[in-house]
Amino acid sequence: MIGPKMPGMVMATLTRTSRAEGHYDYENGGIWVDGAPTEISFKGAVLPLSYKDLKYDSGGTYTVDDRKLYTYNSFDTGEKINHGGTPYTILEDKDYSQFGGGLHVYIIKRGDS
Repeated sequence: MIGPKMPGMVMATLTRTSRAEGHYDYENGGIWVDGAPTEISFKGAVLPLSYKDLKYDSGGTYTVDDRKLYTYNSFDTGEKINHGGTPYTILEDKDYSQFGGGLHVYIIKRGDS
């Protein structure tokens, strides 16, 4: 059964920043070389946290700069995304996939922390 989908008018294009796997460069003395950063575009809706969210949640305490990300993409805690030039870090996944055909709701923290 396919569940309801987020309306396209609230969805924005965001980017996910990740790094390719690093490696040891044995031709240059075995030094560690970080993997190259890559950016991948995806669709999602970034909305402010509710008053209830701002009080407390299982991930800890949040601020007015933190947001909720609604998307059909899957992320790991700690991954970095960018919305409108502002960096965010994935803090917590609230899996709503059983209600919205694969919908995930993430708490995201503003900044590169």
